[in-house]
Amino acid sequence: MPETIFSDSAMKLRESVTHGTKAKIAALNANARPGEEVIDLSIGTLDDLADDRINEAVIHFIQKQPRAIHEFAPVTGFEFLRKSISDRVFRLRGVRYSPDNEIMVTPGGIKGAITVVFHTLLNPGDEVIVPLPNWPHYADMIDLHGGVLKGVLVRDFYHKALSPEVLDQAITERTKMIILGDCLNPSGKIYSREDLSHLSAVIARHNLRRAELGQPPVQVLFDCPYESHILDGPATISDITVTLENGVSYAMRECTTLVTGPGKTYGMHGDRVGYICSTADKLAMMAKVQVNLNSFAATYAQVATHEAMQEYMDEVAMARAVNSRMNLQGFVEALNAIPHVHVPVPEGGFFIFADFSGYGEKIEKLGYDSAEQFLLERARVASIGGLHFAENVPQLKHFIRLNTGRSESTLHLAAERIRDALLSL
Repeated sequence: MPETIFSDSAMKLRESVTHGTKAKIAALNANARPGEEVIDLSIGTLDDLADDRINEAVIHFIQKQPRAIHEFAPVTGFEFLRKSISDRVFRLRGVRYSPDNEIMVTPGGIKGAITVVFHTLLNPGDEVIVPLPNWPHYADMIDLHGGVLKGVLVRDFYHKALSPEVLDQAITERTKMIILGDCLNPSGKIYSREDLSHLSAVIARHNLRRAELGQPPVQVLFDCPYESHILDGPATISDITVTLENGVSYAMRECTTLVTGPGKTYGMHGDRVGYICSTADKLAMMAKVQVNLNSFAATYAQVATHEAMQEYMDEVAMARAVNSRMNLQGFVEALNAIPHVHVPVPEGGFFIFADFSGYGEKIEKLGYDSAEQFLLERARVASIGGLHFAENVPQLKHFIRLNTGRSESTLHLAAERIRDALLSL
């Protein structure tokens, strides 16, 4: 008799840190007195509602095409949406992907897009290099696909990108993929074009050598959920062409797949739309995977995303980014006013990665394993603990990631609670 009906990969999954925290908050708030509810700074969302024009576009579509809203949609997304995504990517990044065969819309948000990419490219045992600290779900999603996460700790993660020397040493014959992005979660470190050019030179050398040996190239997954929260504009690795010492050129576009979506930019988290920009040959295979995996994105969500992608909505995206940045600055100043708390201003995004190690010893003497646990129970402020972003890195035990996309008044109250809890130690 089998010991369990569940697959090995499912059994290895951890509890979702973000959705698990949400459930824990609901349980705590069920018995909380008014005014003492937990302030949720765990999941990365903005309080600002999505623009009304996005809702109106969906309503208009339903009124004009009531049958179409419930019919099957194209696997790669409606042509009108792929065209508007192509234009939006070009305006933001200066890189043009063809709406005909280089863009695919996915259900499930950016996580859905990453799932399709992993299904398409990863074989069991393939290594995936991930700079750490980084988004917790990479580890489980790689596990689900039989891959092996190869985490590489970036020690000065607030200010430094993964170095080309470290990347070069990390690449082996089993390396299938490297996950990069332009604004890392949780540090907010922005990978500049110079950073990406140095890393591209390493990848290009390995891929040209592999080509000579008849081996498949290392792939780059470029994950960009916070691309609109880089106020000076994001850099794009697929726009880089490397010329090596021997004069041979290598276009990073050939090995790069870009994934992003409208959730963080326009407040459309529940629409669960993502999109993939890649080469035509990879997109064709990804479409075969998607039709067997989850078919296509919901029509209403595609209509909403099409409206968000219009050029006149670029001002909305920028205004949301600027407003959240102002709230972030005020919150960082309030936390840094607390003795022994260290909170660098992140280069991008709307979260902070705060260091409470100065109180670590006192927190542990009270029986708490981490600053995350202490602040949830004593300050009633929910966050995500540092070890979720880099397992087995004990120096991050008393780091926490805090979402600063909340209102100014909410962040002010959270800072007061955190200060009072720490000063009571």
